Amino acid sequence: MAVTAFSPVPEKCIKDVFADGVLIGQYTVQCDDNVNNTCSGFLAASASAKAIIMSFRGTHGHGELGQEFIDTLTQPPIDFIAGGKVNPFFSNAFNKLWNAGMKDAFLSYKNRHTDYSLWITGHSLGAAMAAIAGGTITKLGYFAPEKITLYTFGEPRVGNKDYAAAMDRLLPIVYRVIHHHDMVPHLPLKGMLGYFHHKSEVWYNNDMKRGDPYIVCAEDEGAKCSDSESELIWSDHDVYFGANIHFALNGCKKL
Repeated sequence: MAVTAFSPVPEKCIKDVFADGVLIGQYTVQCDDNVNNTCSGFLAASASAKAIIMSFRGTHGHGELGQEFIDTLTQPPIDFIAGGKVNPFFSNAFNKLWNAGMKDAFLSYKNRHTDYSLWITGHSLGAAMAAIAGGTITKLGYFAPEKITLYTFGEPRVGNKDYAAAMDRLLPIVYRVIHHHDMVPHLPLKGMLGYFHHKSEVWYNNDMKRGDPYIVCAEDEGAKCSDSESELIWSDHDVYFGANIHFALNGCKKL
């Protein structure tokens, strides 16, 4: 579902994965002053899984990537509703999407399906927004924390140590999945402006083929996981479990 957020027609992939899956809504906003930089996400649901699915799209183009980098270097982290401080670009991107209809649709649907769980996911920038979504929704009491599962892929460092501690307190089911030499989870650099990862990391020190082993670091910035890797490359960020950002453009029947 993380890669599905890159598709202009996510309902195709949703139906391929969940026979009874429904698209609640897809939301796209201008991320910053550059009209070409957009952020996007969708809400879906499955009655058989009894779950609401919230997915956020990753970085869209080099212009957006450049703006993320500039904002990180020139703007200090800002206060986060759940505690600590977070990257201003990530926070503003999430809030713009959240207030562009996503929040209202989410609350309306979850109030009609009180027995559902919530699955939140995203890749890259989408992973950062997914983490902020999880912390926000839990802090505001919209969902019981034990009914929320947060899975992110290639998540950059989102906030400082106080933010990481707040996330660790609020959300018991969190997995930051990292592919081998993926460089993005190492950005911003650990400690720069206070940036620090929350737990828990799942590191695949391999090609992520079916059945490949992985290491779980249940603490913040686990030394035995990707922090132990010195060789960092961009290509490992583009592909997770054999799927790249183009994988779901016309559905997920390849699964």
